[in-house]
Amino acid sequence: MVRMSLRGKILLLSSAVLVALILAMLLFVGAQARRYADERLASDLDQDRQRIEIMQSERLAGLQLTAQLVASFPSLKALLATHDSATIQDFLTSYQQGNKRSDLLIALDPAGRVLGRTDMLIPVALPDAELHWVQPALRSQSATGFLDTDRGAYFAVCVPAAAGNTIFGFVIAGGNIDNSFAATLRGESSNDIVLVGTRVLGTTLPASSFPWRTRAEWESALGSGPGPHTAEIAGLPYAAMALALGSKGEAGLLAVTLRSRDSALAPYRRIQLGLLVLGLIAAVVGIAASAVFSRTVTASIGRLVEGTRQVAAGNYDCNLEIRSGDEIADLGQSFNSMVRGLRERAEMQKFVSQSTVEMVQAASRREASAGERRVLTIFFSDVRGFTLMSENRDPAEVVKILNSCLSLQAEKVKKFQGDVDKYMGDCVMALFAGEDGALNAIRCATEILKSLDAYHAAHATEHVIQIGIGIVTGEVILGSIGSEERRDFTAVGSNVNLCSRLCALAGPHEILAAESTYKIVQDFVAAQRLEPARLKGFSEPVPVYRIGSR
Repeated sequence: MVRMSLRGKILLLSSAVLVALILAMLLFVGAQARRYADERLASDLDQDRQRIEIMQSERLAGLQLTAQLVASFPSLKALLATHDSATIQDFLTSYQQGNKRSDLLIALDPAGRVLGRTDMLIPVALPDAELHWVQPALRSQSATGFLDTDRGAYFAVCVPAAAGNTIFGFVIAGGNIDNSFAATLRGESSNDIVLVGTRVLGTTLPASSFPWRTRAEWESALGSGPGPHTAEIAGLPYAAMALALGSKGEAGLLAVTLRSRDSALAPYRRIQLGLLVLGLIAAVVGIAASAVFSRTVTASIGRLVEGTRQVAAGNYDCNLEIRSGDEIADLGQSFNSMVRGLRERAEMQKFVSQSTVEMVQAASRREASAGERRVLTIFFSDVRGFTLMSENRDPAEVVKILNSCLSLQAEKVKKFQGDVDKYMGDCVMALFAGEDGALNAIRCATEILKSLDAYHAAHATEHVIQIGIGIVTGEVILGSIGSEERRDFTAVGSNVNLCSRLCALAGPHEILAAESTYKIVQDFVAAQRLEPARLKGFSEPVPVYRIGSR
């Protein structure tokens, strides 16, 4: 079973309720926004369709006036009677250049043959001109439709050039159907326009983005009915409404108004975003309030848990702040008492050797006062000239210098697997065990002297400390020595005394080793045999070796 704290349960439940309410609100607003957007899209597209119909009618009316004006010129009627194509061509071109009322002018004879046109230098014939233009113009005095030529597509109006009952010919005036005309149809509307017949003739969007090219393809894609329909263009959704201009079939023109659904939904999405931000703020405030509430309920327990973690990590300086007067406060006070005891014991460990700590830990397995014989390497070091230095310096400075020296030695002893047994004023006693104990003691002593040299080089203004070192390997007695009130787990015996005497004999920056140590390390270190020394407490002269060279 998954465990969850009380605070976590409170936060989870309140967060779940708030998130559910926010999601429900956003879903409701999103559905309403889509409905309003669809209604607005349908209204906008329908207005655009009506505007396109009006603009088409206005353009055809303007083209009809232009065609009637050109057809009324007597000079043109006379030219039509002569069938002089070159002169008629010049007349139409000259008029069009002087009057920008149409994009195309074409003159036909009574049979529908082309006598001149402004879009080409030669009078290329119009397909089925008599059927599409001449006969409708004779019946109703004008004919409207579309011209799709090699030079472009046009709205066109055809009127007869007549005098009385005599028909001299016909004049067709046309206006371009292109991107410019599509842009004009768009006007200030935010909708896009596509004009398509046998191909895309004009558009306010890139024509390359359309998957459909002809009117038939567009009608098939949009489907039947008034719309609006949905069309996907370049991966984006559009609402579309089509308006057929002219006759049905490929010869006719289809005007399609398009509106991006994304842009139509943008205002509503901004509202949704605002509501989302407000919802998030409400959620944050609500969760924060729940967190404060849960904190008041579980804060004391949380502090106690954190305190136990700190103690487990070795931090005995933590102290729980008691803010309440209930049972949890009693537990906190008991915890603080426990930590104080642990802190005091941890501080006391700094004043005893590691072997003493291990002895205390093993007290349940043996008598605290029991002793044992072991072969160890004993290390003694002593500061030379310490008494003179302490007499001439401030006590705080003396303690600082001594602590620096002792800390440096303790670091090296630990590095070479030794144990500082005790500090005796300016003297250090350390023990090295194991097969490599003697070699480790020699290496430790050598590195201590090198480190002191490096320390003096970096602190030239401080007092120069010189130490002498004695090293002996042999049997010692390990045991808990002292009274019932104060004991020390240490090593005693003749070899300990010998090491102390060798340390006292050693000069500044000198390492003296007993023969017992030298025999173990003679293959690994350089040493100089000195004259046997007569030492206090020993009846016979003791062989002594100086480690290294001076």
